[in-house]
Amino acid sequence: MSTAQISRPGRLLVALSLAAALVLPASPASAHDELVGSDPAADAVVGETPEQVTLTFIDAPLTEDGATEIVILDEDCAPITEGEPVIDGVEITQAIAGPVEGAVIVQWRTVSSDGHPISGEFGFSVGTEGAQAAAGDCVETAAEQAEGGSEGFNAVPYAVGGGILFLGVGIVIAIAIARGRRGATKD
Repeated sequence: MSTAQISRPGRLLVALSLAAALVLPASPASAHDELVGSDPAADAVVGETPEQVTLTFIDAPLTEDGATEIVILDEDCAPITEGEPVIDGVEITQAIAGPVEGAVIVQWRTVSSDGHPISGEFGFSVGTEGAQAAAGDCVETAAEQAEGGSEGFNAVPYAVGGGILFLGVGIVIAIAIARGRRGATKD
């Protein structure tokens, strides 16, 4: 079927539909990646300080510099994190410096595979059951410190740029259809 066989209102409807499909935002994803497990597990009591904490996610997080940060604190709110986190597929591993006794708080922030930042925290105990409550004040302290530094991947510029690109393509299509319609009426 050629454009000459489509009625004028029909061509206008097609042009408006194409433009609307390109300009209207897509519906947001229903869920982002999430933490599905950790070693040691949340609220666990372990006999001795583990060498590392491992976080397991649904999908592999982004690996750009600054996209992942893990802070591990003892019950005195002193950091016991050693080195940088290591990402291997869906797992992020963070080394722990030296032995510790009592509560351990793990706070993490990463950028999921869909470009959205995700974060969380949990605690476990070394040798003493229920010691997480003693480290409750550390959670606020670490959260306040983390608030100041958000150097991870930022998807907003990409979303805005993509929206502008789609708007431009929609306008070009609408102009092309309008010019084609004018050319068809001259014949």
